[in-house]
Amino acid sequence: MEDFIVRLKRQDEQALNYLIDTYMPFLKGICRHILVKSCGHQAAEECLNDVFMMIWQKADRFDGDPTDFRKWAGTLAKYKAIDVYRRHQKLQLKEAVSSDIRNDGQTYDTEDAVLRSESRNEMLYRLQELPENDRDIFLMKYYLDLSNGEIAETLGVTLSAVENRLYRGKRKLLNLIERKERWT
Repeated sequence: MEDFIVRLKRQDEQALNYLIDTYMPFLKGICRHILVKSCGHQAAEECLNDVFMMIWQKADRFDGDPTDFRKWAGTLAKYKAIDVYRRHQKLQLKEAVSSDIRNDGQTYDTEDAVLRSESRNEMLYRLQELPENDRDIFLMKYYLDLSNGEIAETLGVTLSAVENRLYRGKRKLLNLIERKERWT
């Protein structure tokens, strides 16, 4: 395994082939969990290709035990898939707003879309104040619409851990929002 990482850092194409053969199911599962429902199979496949390219390009930045490589690659896949999901959501919102304006000239639907977008952005801002693990769970649950079981499986934690973190995170977010309202 360690030899594989050294070869990958030296940009050895056989190491890339090994990477694809060994980690394809794992990384594909992450991309599909995050993207298939909202963006489709093609987006998940394109994301997977981007993940392999990113691992290939950033292999020299990996500095850990060989046993940590799988976790590192999975983390890259998770964040790449979340980025693709966000870009897709922004594009859909733009298209919806443009469609509302073109169709009948009414601003009511557009105003609703903008308000929903602002609320969503405010919540994303507040999520930044949570610990990274809790933030990831919230993004998967409420922005990617994954079930608690899917989140637990993706992160390799128990279902009760996911539920506990969601509960504690909701309480913390509520306190943050209430504190903001008191100051405004």
